[in-house]
Order: sequence, then structure tokens, then C-alpha cells
Amino acid sequence: MNTTVIRNWLNIIFMLGAIVGLIFYFTHHKETGIYIILISMVVKFAEASLRMFKV
Repeated sequence: MNTTVIRNWLNIIFMLGAIVGLIFYFTHHKETGIYIILISMVVKFAEASLRMFKV
């Protein structure tokens, strides 16, 4: 599979996770929202590492 396709999917997962995390942060339990956002950031770091190392 092409790395561009993988990076695009990781970006989509990151954006959805960040939106869901913000919704949880402002409407529900703040700690849960922070955890969701942190997990999304891990996905973004994975995407950025693919971009930097051109795997």
C-alpha cells in the first residue's frame, strides 16, 4: 500500500479523534476528553514520522 494512502487515513483518524475529544472535553468528563485527544496525538506522531522518514 502506498504511504500516502496510509498517511491520509492516519490524518483522518487524527482529525476525527481530536473532534471527538473536544466534544467529550466540553460536554462530558474533561479527563476522558484529554485521554482521547492524547491518543489522537499518538496517531498524528505516527503520521508525522512516516512523513519525516519517508517510509
